[in-house]
Amino acid sequence: MKRLFALVFAFVIVAVPTFAKESEYEKLKIFAKVMAIIEHDYVDNVSQTKLINDAIKGMVSSLDPHSSYMTKDEYKELKITTTGKFGGLGMVVTMKDGILTVVSPIEDTPAFKAGIKAGDKIIKINGESTFGMTLEQCVKLLRGKPGTKVTITIIREGKQKPFDVTITRAIIHVKSVKYKKYGDIGYVRITQFQDGTTSELKKALKKLGKIKGLVIDLRNDPGGLLREAIGVCDLFIKKGVIVSIRGRNKSDSRYFYAHDDGNEPNYPIVVLINSGTASAAEIVSGCLKDHKRAIIMGVRSFGKGSVQSIIPLGDGSALRLTTAKYYTPSGKSIQAVGIEPDIVVHQAKIIEEESNFTIRESNLLHHLNNPTGQKVKKETDLQKELKDDYQLLRAIELIKAEDIICSRKSH
Repeated sequence: MKRLFALVFAFVIVAVPTFAKESEYEKLKIFAKVMAIIEHDYVDNVSQTKLINDAIKGMVSSLDPHSSYMTKDEYKELKITTTGKFGGLGMVVTMKDGILTVVSPIEDTPAFKAGIKAGDKIIKINGESTFGMTLEQCVKLLRGKPGTKVTITIIREGKQKPFDVTITRAIIHVKSVKYKKYGDIGYVRITQFQDGTTSELKKALKKLGKIKGLVIDLRNDPGGLLREAIGVCDLFIKKGVIVSIRGRNKSDSRYFYAHDDGNEPNYPIVVLINSGTASAAEIVSGCLKDHKRAIIMGVRSFGKGSVQSIIPLGDGSALRLTTAKYYTPSGKSIQAVGIEPDIVVHQAKIIEEESNFTIRESNLLHHLNNPTGQKVKKETDLQKELKDDYQLLRAIELIKAEDIICSRKSH
């Protein structure tokens, strides 16, 4: 027993400030007593290491959904994830009201291809209930050797009953930036903010060449590294605050500013967001919105407005702790609120207007032909290509409309 108490207090004295009140030390004594009782009387043997680790995890996870204690192995996994190459299913998850919830699936991964959606609630992994588990425990069950299968049980809004989805694990290679051209309008999709995102975007913009406008697609982007979000904003903003971070004390506040390097484009920009747009992706959309540099289109974003610091603890483990909240250039926090789009556009499919009951002049018997030889335009190539992505179609049409208005003003 003496050995046990020595171990416990050797641990907690490091963590407790020297100015702790006597009543706080009394609570630590209760903690040590409970731990001793568990070790001595619990039905199964439990190691001291496990009890201490679980105690730390419970303490940290009770603070908020994004703070956590990471063991040595979990910390290694986190570092691998931010490089854009890791094993698993390819989805970002969080604990929401004690339920494992999908923030967003990562594009072109097994989870994405299996139809996993933002907002899905995972209540079982391989038949084991996720209720009562920590986020780290759930992630550990989801990950595994490439080629192996995992079955998750999902509750989805609009579905009356839970259903199972079986997904084959794979090595996840996340390409941060994808790009394409729709006529003279550029399109870039940022899947997540990881090492090199800013430089990837620079290369994509260069390859797009001369364009009349740009769509930045941040839908289902779960966020990532703060420095990359700042770097992306700096590509489009010449001056002013990009984002500010404010902690408990005023001295902890930090402001990040844009730099005018003379290369910022002046074409119109539309940013697409949805409920899976989170964290660093919200920093970018909030910055471009406040600076009136872009029109934000889609639906309200996820609403993660907190900053987590990774604090190594010396033995290979680490603490992921919420140390601040971030604010958009106008001074607004989006925590639990999200970014509101300038133009609300829900996702939908394009349905052809024509039907057997549509009657126009051209349908009338013996109608006169057009004297200049013009014919009725059918569905455009763009409409055909984007018939399943109404939001992107609207974004491109908005940029086209702005270009038409500007060209007519100049005449």
